[in-house]
Amino acid sequence: MHLTGKIFAFFTLCLAIGAVIMTAKVLDKQNEWNKKVEDSRKSYQKVAAEVPGVRLQVDQLKDDLSLLRLDWGNHWDNVEAQVNDKDSGILNIGIGRNNIQGRKTDTETIYPTLYAFQPEGDGMVYVGAFRVVTMDANRAAVQLMRPPRPGEADSWKPGRWRFRNGFPAAKEGELGDLLISLTVLEERVKGRRLNLAIQQKSVKNAQKLLDQRLDELNGNPDLPPESGEVYRKGLVESLRIAQDKRDQALAEVQKLREQLHTLYGKFESLLADNQQLESKLEPATQTGQLKTNVKN
Repeated sequence: MHLTGKIFAFFTLCLAIGAVIMTAKVLDKQNEWNKKVEDSRKSYQKVAAEVPGVRLQVDQLKDDLSLLRLDWGNHWDNVEAQVNDKDSGILNIGIGRNNIQGRKTDTETIYPTLYAFQPEGDGMVYVGAFRVVTMDANRAAVQLMRPPRPGEADSWKPGRWRFRNGFPAAKEGELGDLLISLTVLEERVKGRRLNLAIQQKSVKNAQKLLDQRLDELNGNPDLPPESGEVYRKGLVESLRIAQDKRDQALAEVQKLREQLHTLYGKFESLLADNQQLESKLEPATQTGQLKTNVKN
C-alpha cells in the first residue's frame, strides 16, 4: 500500500476509536437525561393530581378571608392619633368626612363606631371602641364608649394608629367577658385595699393607744407639774415608790408589834409578881383583921 494510504488508514482508525468513545459518552448523557425527563414527568403528574385540591383550598381561604374582611369592615392605617382628654378618653385622629362615610338623618349624621389599635412592638394591640364626637373634613375627635379604667389612658401613646369600622361579634363578646372579669378583679382589689387601709388605721390607733399605755406605765418627765407625779413618773415608778412606802410601813408595824410583844411580856411578868406579892400579903391582912375584932 502506498504510504499515503497507510497514513489515511491510521487516521481513520484513530477517528473511529474517538467516535466510539464519544458515542459511548453521548449514550450515557442520553440515558441520564431520559431518566431526568421520566422523573420530571412523574413529578408533574403527581403535582397535576394535587392541583385541584390545592385550588379548592385556595378558593376556601379566599372565601374565609372575604368573610373576615366583612366582619372587620374597612380599615385605615397610619392614622395620626393624639390624646385629647385622658379622663374622658378622647382622641384626636387624622381622618374625617373625606375618609369616613356617615348615615344622614333629618337632624344629624350618624358615623360608625371606630375600633382603635395602637402599635406595640412589631404588631398592633386593641385599644377599644370609640364613638365620633366631632367630625371635620380631615380631622375628628372620638371618645371611648365606656369610662376609662384608672390609668388606662396613660398607656395610649401618640403615633400612627389603625382604625376599623367593624369588629367580629364573637371577638366583641370575648372582650366584653374579659372587661367584666377585669372590672370584678379591680373591685376586689379596691375592697382589699380598703380593708388593708382600715387594718392599717386600726394598727396605727392600736400603736397610739399602746404608746399612751407605755407612757402611763413608764411616765413622761416632759409633762407639766400640774399633771401629777403619777403621770410624770409613771405607774411602774409610782407603784415602786408606793411599794417601798408600804414595806417601810410594814417594817414599822412589825417593829411596833415586837415592842408591844416585849411590853406585853413585861406586863405579864409584873402581873405575876403582883400576884405573888398579893398572895404573900393576904395572911398578914387576915391576922390584922382578927386582932382588930378582938379589941372591939
